[in-house]
Amino acid sequence: MSYIPEGLSYRKPPLFIGKNYYFWKGKMELFLKSQDVDMWKVITEGNFVPEITDAVTSIVTIKPETSLTDTNKKKVVLNSKAQLFLQCSLTREESERIYECNTAKTIWDTLKIHHEGTSHVKETRIDIGVREFEISEMNEEENIDEMY
Repeated sequence: MSYIPEGLSYRKPPLFIGKNYYFWKGKMELFLKSQDVDMWKVITEGNFVPEITDAVTSIVTIKPETSLTDTNKKKVVLNSKAQLFLQCSLTREESERIYECNTAKTIWDTLKIHHEGTSHVKETRIDIGVREFEISEMNEEENIDEMY
């Protein structure tokens, strides 16, 4: 039997050690989608919460556990599974970042903001890169490879 490193299995989520976030993010998305068709919705849209709307008052309330259908139960379990897969894919240091997150969506969003930054941070990083490229010059004794 050959050795499969942590996270390189269709049964285990890919391990994230705090580096190469974009690489992990793509693999994790694929892993979650492969577990269940609706699991990615839990990550992007939030937990499934079964609700009842009163026909007379139009008040929406959360359905009690005792009245959940099998379909509703399966969707509720997806919430926990998605959260478990995300937590199992993180090192202790990364787990500490998401300690107070109580849904899979908040875990995903917290990791995304921490490792990608907000849209403003992304724009600033692009501007800095463009500016550095614009001001870069090749010295007389350098060839193109050295300058790069």
